[in-house]
Amino acid sequence: MRSRGRLYVVGIGPGNLELLTLRAKRVLEESEFVLGHKTYIDRIRSIVKGKIIESGMGEEVERVKKAVKLAESHIVSLVSGGDPSIYGMASLVAEYVYSLGLNVDFEVVPGVTALCSASPLLGCAVSGDHAVVSLSDLLTPWEVVEKRLRKALEGDFVVVIYNPSSRRRVNKLLKAMEIVLEVRGNVPIGVVKNASRSGEEIFITYPRYIIENPDKIDMHTILFVSNSETVILDGKMITPRGYSRRYRW
Repeated sequence: MRSRGRLYVVGIGPGNLELLTLRAKRVLEESEFVLGHKTYIDRIRSIVKGKIIESGMGEEVERVKKAVKLAESHIVSLVSGGDPSIYGMASLVAEYVYSLGLNVDFEVVPGVTALCSASPLLGCAVSGDHAVVSLSDLLTPWEVVEKRLRKALEGDFVVVIYNPSSRRRVNKLLKAMEIVLEVRGNVPIGVVKNASRSGEEIFITYPRYIIENPDKIDMHTILFVSNSETVILDGKMITPRGYSRRYRW
C-alpha cells in the first residue's frame, strides 16, 4: 500500500526565482512542509506557503530522514540547489529509500544547474562534450578527485569545476591549478561567482593568476577550463560546436 503523502526532491536552480522551473514553483507552493539548508530556503522563502524546516551543513542525512517520515502523510518538498542529481540531494534520498525498502512515493524535480546558468554568462564556454569535477573531498577521497580531474583534462574536455575552494581547502584549488598547468598549460579559465544572484562576478583568467590570487575563488564560484578548441572572442569565452568546419558563414 502506497503512502498517502508524497516527497518531492526539488531543484531550485542557481538562486534567481526567474530560473525556477514551473513545476518546481508549483510543488513548492503546494507543499505542506519544505525542508532544506538555510542558504537554499532563503532563495525560495517568498513563494513557500507551508511550514519551513531549516537545517545546516552536515545535517543532510537527518534532513532526508525527517522529510521521508513527514512524506508518509504529507506533501513534502526537500530543496536542493541547482539540480538535485548533480551534487544534490537526489542520490541520498534514493539510496536511503531503496536500500531500506521504504514505502514512500517520491519524485525528483529537475533544476537549472550552476553549469547551465554560468556558461552563457561567459559567452558559450560549454557547447558539446564536457566533464564536471567537484574539488570537494568531503565525500570523495582527494586521490580520486585528482585522478578524475587529470583524466578529464587529458581527454581535452572543457572541464567544469564545482566547489573549487573554501577556507579549509585552498590547497586543493592550488593543486588543481598545478595539474591544469601540467596537462594543458596556462590556458584560459572562465570564472563565474554567484551566477544569477546578488554579487555576481564574471571574468576570464589563467591558472597562474588563480595560484597567485586564490582568494578570488570560493565555494560560490564555478570554473570553466578551456579545451584546445576554445577561443576568446570580444572578451567572451566560446567553445565552437564545429559548425564553422562544415558551413560557410
